[in-house]
Amino acid sequence: MTVTRPIRSWLFAPGMDARKMEKALASDADALILDIEDAVALSEKPKAREMVRALSAQISPERQVFVRVNDLMTGMTAEDIRAACAGGIAGIILPKAESAEMIRIASALVDEASRAAGVPQGQIRIGAILESARGVLRAEEIGSAGGRLETLMFGAGDFTNDIGIPTSNVGEHIINGKLQTVLACRSNGLRPPIDTVFFDVTDPDGFAADCRQGRDFGFQGKAVIHPTQIAVANDAYSPSATDIAFATQVVDSFTRAEAEGVGAIRVEGKLVDYAMVKNSRKLLDTARALGLA
Repeated sequence: MTVTRPIRSWLFAPGMDARKMEKALASDADALILDIEDAVALSEKPKAREMVRALSAQISPERQVFVRVNDLMTGMTAEDIRAACAGGIAGIILPKAESAEMIRIASALVDEASRAAGVPQGQIRIGAILESARGVLRAEEIGSAGGRLETLMFGAGDFTNDIGIPTSNVGEHIINGKLQTVLACRSNGLRPPIDTVFFDVTDPDGFAADCRQGRDFGFQGKAVIHPTQIAVANDAYSPSATDIAFATQVVDSFTRAEAEGVGAIRVEGKLVDYAMVKNSRKLLDTARALGLA
């Protein structure tokens, strides 16, 4: 079985800043999100679209470059998607997703734009952001939309605003939103979910702790807003050498035991059964996909 290389870090770059977009392309982020939504003033949207369109001609889909378009309620999404569906763009990020119908509409817009641009069918995927009370409560429905939907991201900024939580209180108050995003992804067989950004770029320890929490909740990637966060996210969402060594020991020991008709053993004092072996094999698959094993 071929395991897709995990996307551990998703770096946002403002769609109006050519220098920052070029730097983002040269960074170690696993994926980039060129932002023509929140990072671009209303009057500058047309210019940002053209900048993104021009940049897309210089990249290949393997670089994993996505474009965050404006949400469907703005009336700008179709134009954004036409600009994004060009060259080597790998996908679009749809903000403020609140229903499966929104995903289907976005998929239809991508279908149309891809045909017009001659982009190979299936190249451009959709990642949807759950960032409102309605979006989180409908996470399962949204995750089941099908079509080009590939993954879900949780967005804490708009979510806290929607439910009336001060940004300074972001923490345990958004745990439910995070978990709903993870469950909706997993139950619908989507690509692993993406955790929300961490707003304080001056707090590396807080960011590292937030990454660890996200990993423990089931996320396998992190949205980042500054290049200094990339290495931390990549490290947090990569199996450690200790984890790889233990997983290898689990698989090897259990394989020998199973050959002798034994279905449960102990490894370093821990009970090992089929469930733990399955998890260990997944971890080793991830490590191999990242070139760590």
